[in-house]
Amino acid sequence: MNPDLLILAATHFEISHFLTLYPGDSKQFTKTGLTIVSGKVGHKTYDLLITGPGVFNAAHALTVYLEQTSPTLVLLTGIAGIFKQTGGKIGDIAIATREHYIHTGVQTDCLANAPLPFDLIDADPLTRKGIYLFEQDRVDHYHEILSRSVLSNKVNIIKGPFITVSSITSSFKQADRLYSAFSPVMEAMEGAACAHIAKLYDIPMIEVRSGSNFVGERDKSKWDIELAAKQLGWVCAAI
Repeated sequence: MNPDLLILAATHFEISHFLTLYPGDSKQFTKTGLTIVSGKVGHKTYDLLITGPGVFNAAHALTVYLEQTSPTLVLLTGIAGIFKQTGGKIGDIAIATREHYIHTGVQTDCLANAPLPFDLIDADPLTRKGIYLFEQDRVDHYHEILSRSVLSNKVNIIKGPFITVSSITSSFKQADRLYSAFSPVMEAMEGAACAHIAKLYDIPMIEVRSGSNFVGERDKSKWDIELAAKQLGWVCAAI
């Protein structure tokens, strides 16, 4: 039976607080060792899949799943780096309006690449630069749901573009350059890969993340991964 929601997260810890609240009713395993947890929140059914970190693991996991099952909606979630320039803070929640795999394209003298001479998805020219748009009405709908459900008035619910990277930004100087080039809200490692696969299978997708650190901050004593993971528990339940 196809679930109402497929929840994707890169690691178990990121989704552990949701699983504590809703541990699921059953599990199944793929040939490559992925675990799919199935359960209910109220009257809504969900499957939950831990993809592993990075674009390759994410693309593999979602492809394996969608070859067998067609959920009504895919929710990609997890912790992420939030750009200080947005005015957001650690623990804030952001919903992606688009994803951009910034390593796609033809190299130029600046960070933003020129487009490839061919579509990565037929009839979608934005994929020539690794850009994947999310349906605006759907983004607005879930932004409203989360804004109503937020557990504290200290938490901001932000909408904006995300970037997908394969190397974590390691300095505030580089973070400034990335923000100047792309104006992103968050940086993570799986979003564009999942958006690409979901588009190939024509399955609606949203991406919602919680900020665990500021992009460029390499002092992990200043990160709050636990807070960000806790936020995702109620985010998944609300959606």
